[in-house]
Amino acid sequence: MKKQSILVFILAIYSLFLANLLLFKINLLKFGRLRFRFTDNGTAGRANFLPFKTILPYLLGKRGWLIAMINLGGNIILFVPIGFLVPFVYQKMNWQKALALAVAAPLLIEGIQLVFRLGIFDIDDVILNALGIIVGYSLYRIILKRRSS
Repeated sequence: MKKQSILVFILAIYSLFLANLLLFKINLLKFGRLRFRFTDNGTAGRANFLPFKTILPYLLGKRGWLIAMINLGGNIILFVPIGFLVPFVYQKMNWQKALALAVAAPLLIEGIQLVFRLGIFDIDDVILNALGIIVGYSLYRIILKRRSS
C-alpha cells in the first residue's frame, strides 16, 4: 500500500510538471549546460492538423539533426514516464487501455492549448507524445515479464 501511494505521488508530481511545461510554458528548462526554451513566439491559437507536417522535415534533416533529435526525442521522452508509471498505479492496464491513454492524454493537452490559446495544436505532437506513452508502457511490460521469469 505504501509503495502504491509513493507511485501515485510520483505520477501526480510528474503530471503537474508536464502540465506546467506544456500548458503554462515554462520559459527555460536547464539540465547542466543544456538549456531548452519553451515559448510560442506569438503563434498561440494556431493549429497543425496535417500529420507529419513538422515531423518529416526533421526526419529529412532540413532543420539540422541536433534540433531534430531535441524536438522529436523530447516530445517522445517527456511522455515515456506516463506510459511507464500509469500501469503501476492502475493495475488493470492492458495494451488497449495504454493505446487509449496514448491518444487521449496528448489530445487533451493539445486541445487545451488550442482552446485557451496556450500554444499551438500540433497533431505531430499528439503522434510523438502517444509514441512516448507506448514506449513507456512497453518498458513496463518488459520489466514485468523479466520479473516474473
